[in-house]
Amino acid sequence: MSVNRSARVFASHRCSAAASSGSSASNREVWLRSALGDGAGTTVGVVHFSPEARTRWHRHPTGQFLYAISGRGRVRTRGEAGLVLEPGDMIHVGPDEWHFHGGSRAAPMVHVAVTGGSVEWGEPVTDEEFDDGFASFDAR
Repeated sequence: MSVNRSARVFASHRCSAAASSGSSASNREVWLRSALGDGAGTTVGVVHFSPEARTRWHRHPTGQFLYAISGRGRVRTRGEAGLVLEPGDMIHVGPDEWHFHGGSRAAPMVHVAVTGGSVEWGEPVTDEEFDDGFASFDAR
């Protein structure tokens, strides 16, 4: 059995281009507990997003499962409607789908991510893309 308790903290304006939205105009933060891997390409990680924090657009060759633990968040595949993530929600993002995930405008989110293969990172998610399909989301 392996247990990995080390954690890394990233502020989005200092975070590598791979992980965060890359915005230097805010104090958005993403905390990533170091992922636990099986040696065959599957990793499991716990990710904490502050309000408005988000990943860049990215994709995974074998897809990704997300399981929301706390808070309220967002996930959206490029060109599709967004989905709200709340505690207990589980979703699957298909292989090679460009997508992002993060906290909502008003709430943080924590989720477990199960990923197969290497991630390919794209461009930052703009505020307009972050809000697309979520107009009434924060009114609840």
